[in-house]
Amino acid sequence: MSEMDGTGSGTVRERRKALLEREIKDKACTLFARKGFDGTSLTDIADAVGLSRAAIYYYFENKEALLEAIVAEVSERPIQTLLGCHDRAAAGPAEELRDMVRRHVVSVIDRQVLMRMIAVTEAALPPALAARHAASKRRYLEDCRRIIRDGIRAGLFRPVDDRVAALAVIGMAAWTAQWHSPDRPPAPAELAEIFADMAVRALETDRSDSPAGSIDALLDGMRNQIGRLEQML
Repeated sequence: MSEMDGTGSGTVRERRKALLEREIKDKACTLFARKGFDGTSLTDIADAVGLSRAAIYYYFENKEALLEAIVAEVSERPIQTLLGCHDRAAAGPAEELRDMVRRHVVSVIDRQVLMRMIAVTEAALPPALAARHAASKRRYLEDCRRIIRDGIRAGLFRPVDDRVAALAVIGMAAWTAQWHSPDRPPAPAELAEIFADMAVRALETDRSDSPAGSIDALLDGMRNQIGRLEQML
């Protein structure tokens, strides 16, 4: 069917609309990350895309609706990461944790500007969206805690506070958005492996240099691994 007939032309228009919406989101994301939500105007976004301010309203009702559309995508990402990790559950808690951290790090680096933007705009989220975003983060935290508890029960991980350990693991992965440079090693896949190994080694029971059950030992282990990582950067 030709693109010149009604159906084909409609499909082309839909594709162009989707591409332009994506560009608007991407430019807005960069500006929100750099200038903050309050410091960015729709005119700034329109100028960055090469549209008039009036044209932006064709795609998004206002700046808040644009932010909501961006954050809605992020809120779904942790769930997608979790669903992938469940494929590895049969391999045991250690491998499941490794896979979760790998996926998290790669996901963060893949959408680095977006993750930086979230860090500076969370306070500006409308209540309903803020609640949905918080629920997504809680679900991710709870699943990480569940993996760590499973590892403790299996005797693979030391009996640490699972909430503190999960927050440390998630925070370590999430922080890559703030410092990783695509122009410097290690590559995303290599960095994901390093962090996955750090997370598991910090919790393993066979660490002769760490007293069982010590949160300090968990954090010390991560600091030592981070020190080695810094030498690569």
